[in-house]
Amino acid sequence: MSFEINTKTPLYPPEVIDEVRQFDLEEVAQRLGMKRDRFDKKKWRITGCAISIDPSRGVFFDHLAQTGGGGAISLVTHVMQCDFVTAMDFLWGKPVDFPFRRSDKVVPAKVKVPEKPARCNRRDRQKWQDVKNYLIDHRGLPTFLIDSLHRQGLIDADSRSNAMFFRYAIASNFQLGEAVGASLRSTSGDLKLLTPGTKRNEGWFFFGIGEGIVYRIFLVESPIDAISLAALRGDSIYGRTIYISIDGAGSIPITVLTNAVQQGAKIILALDGDRPGEEMSWRIAKQLQSSLRVRPLAGKDWNEQLLGSKPYLPIKEEWFRFAIALGKDELTQQRIEHMVEQTILSTAEKKMLRFDWIAFRRRQDRLWQWYRQAEIARKSPEYLQRIVEIAIAFNQQQPVPLSKKAIETMQKDLFNQSYCVVGKN
Repeated sequence: MSFEINTKTPLYPPEVIDEVRQFDLEEVAQRLGMKRDRFDKKKWRITGCAISIDPSRGVFFDHLAQTGGGGAISLVTHVMQCDFVTAMDFLWGKPVDFPFRRSDKVVPAKVKVPEKPARCNRRDRQKWQDVKNYLIDHRGLPTFLIDSLHRQGLIDADSRSNAMFFRYAIASNFQLGEAVGASLRSTSGDLKLLTPGTKRNEGWFFFGIGEGIVYRIFLVESPIDAISLAALRGDSIYGRTIYISIDGAGSIPITVLTNAVQQGAKIILALDGDRPGEEMSWRIAKQLQSSLRVRPLAGKDWNEQLLGSKPYLPIKEEWFRFAIALGKDELTQQRIEHMVEQTILSTAEKKMLRFDWIAFRRRQDRLWQWYRQAEIARKSPEYLQRIVEIAIAFNQQQPVPLSKKAIETMQKDLFNQSYCVVGKN
């Protein structure tokens, strides 16, 4: 998915940005077309989001995406999947056309006009040590890797001690091309956004390890995940390994990756182990056939694995979706929905959630095995695309269970694979 940047919109002065950032989050949620949850008054819902809002602190958390932030601007960029400038235009009352519209009930505000243009975020050398300490002490990233990326001009600090991850166009042989902006990560909260004017669909945070031809390309969801995965994997023994952050459901450098595959590189989809990461991986596989899928063994993402987190277990609100995806009967779905509405699950209910999650994860794994086996068996592109479509439907926010025919075909293809292996032995 790629986003168009509103290049006609002037930038805003810092005092205006600060004022807008402090807008009441519940009022902003209403303007975005969100509906208050009837059971949890602090939770607001819209297609693809279930967000708890604390208006007194000005923060929010999306239980489905497992991410949060602070301020009205961050809420708009998260819910509508737009860039910083578009969010500012919307909150300041200007007419906007969101690149991804979750609701047709978006309410405009009264038009205001800023008095002067804003200043872009600038590197602040005095704040770098604070950011470096955050990346090393709180995120567990190795010092040598942080120092190396800092020397290359890929990471730095701004005047508010935010970590800056600079984005570049991808030039020939994965060299740094034109600078197009930066991604910001707060070191004191969960705030994540782009610097004003960043061309999200024209540049990425990326780096390479090793020398020679590009052998592997890992796609991850964030700059910190890219560095974490590189730390977990260590040196590239054969050829060059490239790590690219695509910002979750952000833009994908399809042309660059397609050319790399034609030259022998392997695309490895190393997105998060949650539902959005799985769905996005299949959507990329639809455009880049022969892609491989890897997930963190512990935690939701690679930084959690680096920090030694426990194995990932989704929140209870996801349980009902598993029940639908696994094709459970309507009565069972109703019982699960009732249990999910409770504040705390009992020990027995937690075991049931874990059991269904394991079954769901196994089905996800089988789909990737089926896809890989179909490639090895040289099935037609149409056959592969059909597997991808089935997998996307299975992993989307409103899942579609595998049909009886799909399950039978998958089992048959995988059985044929096992039979061939045994026959060779």
